Amino acid sequence: MASVHALKTFYTLPQKWEVLGICLPRNCLNWAEIHGNPGKTSSTRVRDALAFWRSRRVALVKQTAYQGLYPESSSGTWIPTVLRSGYHLGPFSFLADLGADYFVVRQAPEPETYLWREKFATDPDPEASFQRRMSEVRELESSRLLFHSVDDVPWHEYDLVIGIDVPIPSRIVQKSSRTLWAYYSIEAGGPLQKQSLSSPLAGYRLFLNHGFRRYRSRPRNRSHVLEFPLQFQSSNAWSFLRQAIPSQPGRETILVGAGSREDSLPASPLPWDHLSGSLTPAYLAQMFSARFAVHTTSRPRWGNWAIEAAQAGSLFLGNASSLAHLSLLLPGLDCRSLADASGKISGLLKNPEYLQALQSRQADLAEELAFRRPLLDLTAKAREFFQS
Repeated sequence: MASVHALKTFYTLPQKWEVLGICLPRNCLNWAEIHGNPGKTSSTRVRDALAFWRSRRVALVKQTAYQGLYPESSSGTWIPTVLRSGYHLGPFSFLADLGADYFVVRQAPEPETYLWREKFATDPDPEASFQRRMSEVRELESSRLLFHSVDDVPWHEYDLVIGIDVPIPSRIVQKSSRTLWAYYSIEAGGPLQKQSLSSPLAGYRLFLNHGFRRYRSRPRNRSHVLEFPLQFQSSNAWSFLRQAIPSQPGRETILVGAGSREDSLPASPLPWDHLSGSLTPAYLAQMFSARFAVHTTSRPRWGNWAIEAAQAGSLFLGNASSLAHLSLLLPGLDCRSLADASGKISGLLKNPEYLQALQSRQADLAEELAFRRPLLDLTAKAREFFQS
């Protein structure tokens, strides 16, 4: 029953504490990521930030070479777009909360738009892997899906453009100097990510680093780097997704994340359900049916699924030793096997008030780290840019 008292070890450590974290050893930082409470952004500041973007045009862009996210260009109604996601639900709050237009652009010829090929560098035959992907891209671009040429979109009419990797060549970026250009690196630990933590690509102002640490201590972000998860998602947008999915019978399952399967499932107080990996309405139905979401694999994971699990309403339990981001874990929710998870869940179900307290705490952390704080940080950078 030790976990019943775990929230007593959840300490108030204000966000400004992270400056001191530069000097602390890694084990102390990891402790703070689970036990520290950085505080909550006020709803007034969030409303002010959202009001700032209502009068501005935003674009989210990927190229056909990237297999994830939403398959074709769209604007206006965002839910049908998100429900067609290819892998991960992605940063849909750009669409849902900031009203962004979404573009899928054809692969441009410029070298900087081919940085995605670096993910094949460790393949037995990198060139063969690259050529296979290019063949797939050419086939995709001949389909009836709505794509754009990078030269056909009036990028200069947008106030903010966010690229998934680098879909738009520098010759366009540098001409649109009144546009605030930002980008993600899809390979979170890849060469583009490492380069961009030091300096942004030519013409770009902001690098969105995939991160959602409670305390951004080490590495400490440079001025062009925003702690900004690929799962930039608000609870308000999730509530609309819930309304778009047929009614579920209630939260009756323990959802096991990809890579956490075991040869034999232990006895558990609720039925086990394995994540299907299909990010469609069926995936969301799984998420909305789960009371708990469990990640026990020992293989390294970034931790993005924890955000979606918490925003969907599950309580996330995970293996702290394999998660690059511990931020959504709470004291007492570290588990290294499905048997360990089952034991913790059994104890939590016997104490429903405490279980509710944990769920509320984790959901609030997800909203803070995946939406409120990145929104305010982005808005502050945008205000500074447009006033210069």
